[in-house]
Amino acid sequence: MKFTKSMFALALGSVGIVGAMSAHAVDLNAGDKLTITAGTQVLDTNGTSINVSGGSFYGLDLNGNKSIEGTEKYALSQGSTGIVIGASNTASGEITAPWIFGYDTGYDWVSTAITGGTGGLNMSGWTVTWADTVFELGTGAWQVMNASSGMPTSGYTNGTAIFNWSGLYGDPYTLNYTATVQSGAFAGLKYALHLEGVTAVPEASTYAMMLAGLGLVGFAARRRKHAKV
Repeated sequence: MKFTKSMFALALGSVGIVGAMSAHAVDLNAGDKLTITAGTQVLDTNGTSINVSGGSFYGLDLNGNKSIEGTEKYALSQGSTGIVIGASNTASGEITAPWIFGYDTGYDWVSTAITGGTGGLNMSGWTVTWADTVFELGTGAWQVMNASSGMPTSGYTNGTAIFNWSGLYGDPYTLNYTATVQSGAFAGLKYALHLEGVTAVPEASTYAMMLAGLGLVGFAARRRKHAKV
């Protein structure tokens, strides 16, 4: 088998991909996924929700005290995909599974692709549909006052989520985000989002490309070794 220039270029390109991933480990790449660990709704003896235990949730500051109390938390779980970096998820049930608030169903989606990394995720397109009403939640950041919520109490900015991750694929992440409903009957209502899961597992095609490139590099090295013998 002759090792052609085009094969060598492909190998170098794949090495470049690996190097870029190492050099920019805290960044997320298009196609990476954020899985969503489900929260567990905690009920009292009367069947009334009083908290969310572990996992992911959204919160509504219903009493206006700039805190998210246990009774203001609502569990979230993963939809069919979770968050896909660089993709505009618009279908019901893709990012998170549909959830119930009151007697109506809601779901989360994005009008603008989520991008970024540990320096902050662009969440300016985060949108909620509930009871056939669309709530655009890309602005109106606010600071959660109570640490007992499980969310940071500072650092929130408009349209940007606080994103913590080691930078290594397969490691856990936390995402925290706040926004305010800007119009309609619920204008001024403060919203909070807390997501947990496993971070940025690359698509199988990405792995395949990397492995193919590395395989070609190994093949080239063996050819050079045999050529010197």
